[in-house]
Amino acid sequence: MEHRYRQLMRRVRLYLLTEVRKKSWASKFLSARVFDSVYWSWDRQYVATGAAWGAAAAIAPLPMQSLWGVFACLWRKGNIPVAILMAWLSPPGFTFFAIPAQWWLGWFLFSILGFPTSGANWEMLKAGVQQWSWTPFGGLSIGMVSLEFAAGWMVSSVVLGSLCYGLVQLGWRMGQFLHSRKKSGKL
Repeated sequence: MEHRYRQLMRRVRLYLLTEVRKKSWASKFLSARVFDSVYWSWDRQYVATGAAWGAAAAIAPLPMQSLWGVFACLWRKGNIPVAILMAWLSPPGFTFFAIPAQWWLGWFLFSILGFPTSGANWEMLKAGVQQWSWTPFGGLSIGMVSLEFAAGWMVSSVVLGSLCYGLVQLGWRMGQFLHSRKKSGKL
């Protein structure tokens, strides 16, 4: 019986080695990293990090926000399923409202800090959205508008990610506190 088991294990090992050799370098690297148990563990630190990266990716004006959350979790060891769930927080059409708000935040920060601004204002943005055209922005520096938008996007993503990280940490500690109180019979 033991001999048959060893033969079977040799065959399985040989099969797995040939299959691994068939994979590309990128798929070997990603499959080894993505399926590592660290990225799927239910630990306070990893869950909070995954939630923060997922929330930061949720308001990013990028396609496939879930993938950006996963890549950030691979970079800074966060819980991948939590990051994907948090990235799904942005409802459809949310970007339509988030982009003008992020541009306004960047414009506001530039004007407070004394940096030169594009000269655009909220009325121009409102007219452009209502007309679905760029004509109200004629004569403006598109590069400056893009810088204002990028600054607003970065600040809003960092603030939302940090807020989500802190809330998950606080919620986890409160849950542990309540569980310990319940266990001791004081609750």
